[in-house]
Amino acid sequence: MRFFVASEQIVDNEVTLTGSDVSHIRTVLRLKAGDTIQVISDSDQCLTVRLVEVKAKEVKGEVTASATINVESPLAVHLGQALLKGNKFDVILRKSVELGVSSITPLMTERCVVKTNRTEGKIERWKKIALESCKQCGRSQVPKVAGDIETLETFCRENEHRDLKLVFWELEEKKTLKDIQPDVQPGSAAVLVGPEGGFSRAEIERAGQYGFQTVSLGPRILRAETAPVVALALLQSLWGDL
Repeated sequence: MRFFVASEQIVDNEVTLTGSDVSHIRTVLRLKAGDTIQVISDSDQCLTVRLVEVKAKEVKGEVTASATINVESPLAVHLGQALLKGNKFDVILRKSVELGVSSITPLMTERCVVKTNRTEGKIERWKKIALESCKQCGRSQVPKVAGDIETLETFCRENEHRDLKLVFWELEEKKTLKDIQPDVQPGSAAVLVGPEGGFSRAEIERAGQYGFQTVSLGPRILRAETAPVVALALLQSLWGDL
């Protein structure tokens, strides 16, 4: 099990874990002094840590070994995902982390069934989901979750410099990812995926003004929660590490 800690929690080869990590170590994993865990901080080093003290509110350990890890995709994918009803956004977030996404931005678009900009509690929950998903799938970097729900235009403007800029649209009948042939290997991609009702034509035109091109995911209409998973898997297969 890997734990992510801030760099200031590692001092002179001593690691201090607090918060929910303590509960996970004590009550879920039932680890004790002498057991080992893996710790990742702000680098590509995975530290092997031998537990020294396992207390109610704090766990201390000492670094016994370190190894360079390379599990991050060479393609940095920045996903702009429209809000979906229920817990579908949570599910997409978990799967996106597993598929190597670099950042996730929740979007409020014209046809979102969820008609609220209230972020109270949501952003922190999404950040926690991203962190827990990273632990589960063994990633070395936690994807960034945007600090607020953004508009489509804001996302397009902030990602205008990406190597690939794609909007997956069910009304695109011809162009698929196979037709995208960049001159050089892309290192980054900005991806837009719509809500249950899809993007409006006005939104497609607005994204196009920032250089986003529409692509299809095939002849069948995919559910809103399926589309981003398929899109990310295809992108990683073509230019990433799948």
